[in-house]
Amino acid sequence: MKILLYLLGAFVAVAVIAFLIVAFMLGSVVKKGVNLAGPKITQTQVVLEDAQISPFSGKGTLKGLTVGNPAGWTTPRAFYLGEVSIDMEPGSLAQEHIVINSIVIDQPEITFETKITSSNLQDLLKNIQGGSTAPAQPAPQPGSEKPTEPAAQETKPVKIEVKSFRLQNAKVIVAGLGTNVPVEIPSLVMENLGTREGGLTPEELSAAVLKEILAQVAQYGGKKAVEKGLLDKAGQELNKLLK
Repeated sequence: MKILLYLLGAFVAVAVIAFLIVAFMLGSVVKKGVNLAGPKITQTQVVLEDAQISPFSGKGTLKGLTVGNPAGWTTPRAFYLGEVSIDMEPGSLAQEHIVINSIVIDQPEITFETKITSSNLQDLLKNIQGGSTAPAQPAPQPGSEKPTEPAAQETKPVKIEVKSFRLQNAKVIVAGLGTNVPVEIPSLVMENLGTREGGLTPEELSAAVLKEILAQVAQYGGKKAVEKGLLDKAGQELNKLLK
């Protein structure tokens, strides 16, 4: 009887250890994936400090996500997301179509650096949209084929579907000509991203979300910039350069 209890205890211990290892490995994989793919998508610095996701429930958090500014802007970063709560369908984690039930971003820090006709967020969106369009491959010339070599297998891009996206309590800073002005924007809620399309690529999903954030920030941040005279000052500086 004692031997049976010892064996049962050993099995439980092994199961617990296996659970912890799998959970830790999944978080590490997500962290590594974001840190590798993020800069390719945004063409800026992207750093995720930590990720903890349960492979069994699909729930978890991403902590300390920083998205840097495109070249030519003076503020240190465009976004800092202290904590992102995520709820995914566990069965889709190993599939090509990943289903995310909800993403909640609370108290993000957003920097809206503006000039007369552009902003850092507009340039970031251009980077993402430009990176989502891969250059066309030239057609093979007659006689250049090598029938003896196996054809390279094309990997299908991962598609992501987000049923609910919420960004709330955002801290937005409108920056320009050395002036920083805080701005409040309402909560942003988006639903069924990629549902109709059968999923979106990471680039398409990033662009869709950033478009809505940019619209909100530009509306309220642009108004505040006008109130504070930031755009007028930028125009004055431009006139000086043109004289």
